[in-house]
Amino acid sequence: MMIREQLPEAKWHGYEPVDFRNSSKASLKSFGKALRPMPHFDKAKVIFSLDNDFLGAEQESYSHIRGYADGRRLKETEDHHSTMNRLYAVESLMTLTGSNADHRLRVTSGQVFSVAAAMVEEIFNQIGNSDDDAGSPITALRSSLREKAKAVAVDPKWITESVKDLVAHQGECLVVAGYRQPESVHQLATALNVLLGNLGETVSYVSDNSISYDSLEALKGECDAGSVDTLVVLGGNPVYDAPADFDWKITQRKAKTVVRLGYYEDETSDGSDWHLPMAHYLESWGDARSGDGSYLPVQPLMAPLFGGLTELEVIARIAGNDEIKPYDIVRTTLRGLVGEAGFEGQWKQFLHDGYLESLKPEDVDIKADAFDWSAVTREVSQAITEADQSSAASKDSLEVVFHRDSSMDDGRFNNNGWMQEMPDPMTKITWDNVVLMSRRTAAELGGIKNKEMVEIVLDGRKVQGPVWIQPGFADFSLGLALGYGRTHSGRVGGIDSESVGFNAYAIRGSKNSNFGTGAKLNRLNRIFDISCTQDHWSMEGRAIVREANLEQFEEKHDFAQNMDLEAHTSHIPHDDEGNPAEIYEHPYKARPSTSSDIHQWGMAIDLQTCVGCSSCVVACQSENNIPIVGKEQVGNSREMHWMRIDRYYSGNPETRGKASNLIMDDQQPYQEWIDDPQVVNQPMICQHCESAPCESVCPVNATVHDHEGLNVMAYNRCVGTRYCSNNCAWKVRRFNYFDYNKRPIDQLYEGPLASRPEEDIDLIEMAKNPDVTVRMRGVMEKCTFCTQRIEQAKIAKKVAARDSGDIEVADGTIKTACQQACPADAIAFGNLLDPESKVSKLKKSPRNYAVLGFLDTRPRTTYLAKIRNPNKNMPDYHTMPLSTLEYTENMGSPFEEHGSAHGGEAHESGHAVETHSEGGQH
Repeated sequence: MMIREQLPEAKWHGYEPVDFRNSSKASLKSFGKALRPMPHFDKAKVIFSLDNDFLGAEQESYSHIRGYADGRRLKETEDHHSTMNRLYAVESLMTLTGSNADHRLRVTSGQVFSVAAAMVEEIFNQIGNSDDDAGSPITALRSSLREKAKAVAVDPKWITESVKDLVAHQGECLVVAGYRQPESVHQLATALNVLLGNLGETVSYVSDNSISYDSLEALKGECDAGSVDTLVVLGGNPVYDAPADFDWKITQRKAKTVVRLGYYEDETSDGSDWHLPMAHYLESWGDARSGDGSYLPVQPLMAPLFGGLTELEVIARIAGNDEIKPYDIVRTTLRGLVGEAGFEGQWKQFLHDGYLESLKPEDVDIKADAFDWSAVTREVSQAITEADQSSAASKDSLEVVFHRDSSMDDGRFNNNGWMQEMPDPMTKITWDNVVLMSRRTAAELGGIKNKEMVEIVLDGRKVQGPVWIQPGFADFSLGLALGYGRTHSGRVGGIDSESVGFNAYAIRGSKNSNFGTGAKLNRLNRIFDISCTQDHWSMEGRAIVREANLEQFEEKHDFAQNMDLEAHTSHIPHDDEGNPAEIYEHPYKARPSTSSDIHQWGMAIDLQTCVGCSSCVVACQSENNIPIVGKEQVGNSREMHWMRIDRYYSGNPETRGKASNLIMDDQQPYQEWIDDPQVVNQPMICQHCESAPCESVCPVNATVHDHEGLNVMAYNRCVGTRYCSNNCAWKVRRFNYFDYNKRPIDQLYEGPLASRPEEDIDLIEMAKNPDVTVRMRGVMEKCTFCTQRIEQAKIAKKVAARDSGDIEVADGTIKTACQQACPADAIAFGNLLDPESKVSKLKKSPRNYAVLGFLDTRPRTTYLAKIRNPNKNMPDYHTMPLSTLEYTENMGSPFEEHGSAHGGEAHESGHAVETHSEGGQH
């Protein structure tokens, strides 16, 4: 029985604090149907992002990263040239997408509409207007756009040349608009895809019924009118995250009875008459729709720990259904979709595959001639009028951008310690949100410094938070992350007296839910402690991350081998074939019996496809029982992550100067060269060196080499001298200064006097991986290449082999946690003795190199150099990546003859000299 049949006066209202429906609303006006665009990043050779962080904060970002990485991966054509996609980004925040762009334009969020308008007008200029009748909607649209395009405060060449690139790749390019942008920008993005012939090629559409629900605003009106008898809140947390002008805590109380189903007794539960404990979605049966509309099962991993009800059970009871068990409801739903014939077989297939191919919805067939240019003209004209009435961002009228947080999302993960302690991909801040602003904004507001507390006033509402100067941020724009400042979250996420971060929802209204202008900023003359895991972010001209432009790579594929000290000194001998020879005879090689001739493990990380999303960091923490340590200990540089993502900025030499890249950490944020930086990300873990410097200094042999090439830890031997950490050049070892696994993070200094309740200990034990040792105070730890997974695979192979002797684990059988979680497939792990393994093939790539390879420690973890694909005609084009320009100033060009690369003759001793062809530009 349906709820409408049982309760005909009942209404269904939907609300998401981060609303992704602007694209669907725009398509309803453009095509007459509510459609969700499905971009195919793997098919696009040129991608243009209009404030769309598809690698980070947008919906379906995981699959978008996979598609983008597929297009980014170097491919060789028939004429032996390498190809890859190109990315343009226009944005106000410094996002993951912008940090990976070949060309990035920083503008305020309010200016993105003007950029989109200028692009549409420029495309008409370049491809012509087939409908040039004076009364046609296209002519009317161009008339509206022309004046707006003239007002764009950016280099006209940036627009012209990027549009030329799009036009040159018609049907092979893609334009996407972000969720923060209004419907008018989404309509212009669709218009661009229509004009470029991308519909059905690089973008398709699926039906979207999410905009059919009544809004929270409509519910507020009914509550205010006193027409709501019983309000049932399923999930969500509107008292915390509803628009500030709705004052939902008071609005909710206007209903006669409020019933709340939720995971926690949170802010909304605090103002309810009844709170029903909600079972986790992985504790019960359910179903869902994926981003492309596929129907999926949700299967329980365990019985509910604390009882509780699911949404299905509650709704079934409200509807008066006889069938109230989620398992039965899901089966009935599937039976209604596939029919009775062969149902049991389809049910098993449904559970086995995780979906049914027969239920996958087909793309909606949309043609370019279905695009309603008249509707777009009306929407754009209205947007232009509204833009003309609003003030431009300035130091006296700041723009505030509310953005989805990379860890907290909209606040739903606030009570998760892994998420709180995961460094933000760009700022590297943990346990707090901040007021992001550019260097120029901070300077013009009186020289504001990092960590200084300020008060932001927007539409009469106020919030206080600490400042953080972010390179690449738009001037006169402030970035506020949502999801912090909870007052009823829990022991991790904060309570009223000890909140974590500040609540940006306090000034976020219904009319400026994504961004708004007119904000004022007041300085409060006090400092707030912030825990940041990376204070220094210049490579200082060193070849830590090695990168080149595509045309340089085409001319000199082995440029990465021609960088850093190993290419400029003679202390590492080479044999006649140019391969590194041994200067240290490892004991295992002197005694072959101690070294396995079946498995030798290694890893390669492709910086070309890594986007810096940090999925690997959390996966490693979950797999290997890595504890959280709390804000104070992170501030003391005692975080325990085995894997970190190092993020580096490189500035334009014209503004950077010769010595400013060597400036002290606390002065870096105030330098002009960071205004428009290039960004690189580098996952950093234990290098598993064959001649590991940590092993030679350990007095108790706690860190040793095993017969398969792993640098392993014997935890029960470790006495905590920390000599190994001091001798590690990559700084990837972590020391347990406290019993983080045993003590609450707010009682670490109490030692044995601190304790957890017995029920907490049981829960924590259930969260641990039983195959991984839980470490204690005084013990050093680090990446193990997920040795537990290696051993499991070897045991399984031996069992399967029986007496055959074939015990070599097949390539791809073992996936480390970081590798398994990486959406870009940027990490390869396997057996180096297998020449057909993926990792062996990658290590033979000319882009392969070892970080600090000149130390001659023979790391088993190596990296593949990053290749950029800039457009030579763009005004921000550089002959080589900015980090490589910095390197060239110190060491000479890696794209020239080896001898001339550092201003001298080729080395005459120590190693055989290779003959390199000259390529690239200095």
